[in-house]
Amino acid sequence: MEIAVGTERGMWQQRQSDAHVAESIAPNISLFAVADGFGECGKHASAAPLALATMRDYLRRRQRVGSFARSLTPSGLRAILLAALDYANARLFSQSGSHDDFVGSGTSLTAVMVAGHHAFVGHVGDGRAYLLRLGHLDVLTADDAMFAGTTVTHAKPALPARPNARRLLWRSLGSQAKLEASIAHVELLAGDQLALCTDGVHRCVDDDELRDSLAESASAAEVVTRVLSTAKARGNADNGTLIVARDLLAASSAELVARGRRLGARSLVVALLLALSVVSVGAYVLRSGFTGHSASYSSSETP
Repeated sequence: MEIAVGTERGMWQQRQSDAHVAESIAPNISLFAVADGFGECGKHASAAPLALATMRDYLRRRQRVGSFARSLTPSGLRAILLAALDYANARLFSQSGSHDDFVGSGTSLTAVMVAGHHAFVGHVGDGRAYLLRLGHLDVLTADDAMFAGTTVTHAKPALPARPNARRLLWRSLGSQAKLEASIAHVELLAGDQLALCTDGVHRCVDDDELRDSLAESASAAEVVTRVLSTAKARGNADNGTLIVARDLLAASSAELVARGRRLGARSLVVALLLALSVVSVGAYVLRSGFTGHSASYSSSETP
């Protein structure tokens, strides 16, 4: 699997509010996620990295207790990802200072868990996940934001206007006690590419441009460089983070090869044990026959 990650700080941003995760969390299972937070949790902690770390650690604990090995069905894996998002939301809400009448902090979060040839997309907020298949780009998420149809400005202004506020989210992680995250399931095919980004990217680069970058670039790193450079040239006001993953079934193929090797090794051991059993039984039969023959011969010589 080929993975590339990049982030570009918005020209009006004093700190990085985005965070990302791109790593393996279990054999043949990978997690990709981007988050864009607002406000602070606890002792000046940013919401986005806290949410991603909590979700990732939850999935790692489930791996250690064998949950993935017992839940390799699509419904089981979907339930695990949903539980991870619920857990991260509860942890973030408890530290965000939010309540029914006030939102202290929160974050958008878009995550894709790839397990073999299955991809599970968990989403809340205004990040996006895309799938490029056979030259066609599909958006796998829907923005949970007002004015979600904001058009991309292709011309670079002399000095972009400083944004008054980010788009209003009607759903975000950590801003409400109970989260109803969206979960989508996609069966992957050879040649598929995944892209995840925060709104600082997709508000500056439209779908057609992203599709062309994914289809024409020689590597995932080239896609990231090309897209983030375009966003920067257009004066991106918000932080932007992009993850691109290619050769998504490579891990699955490697696992099949490893599984075949393990099965081959087991078959060889079984064959050797059977051969040893046959030899042992044969030796026992020969020894028993020889002993019986010797006893009969001795008795015939006795007067």
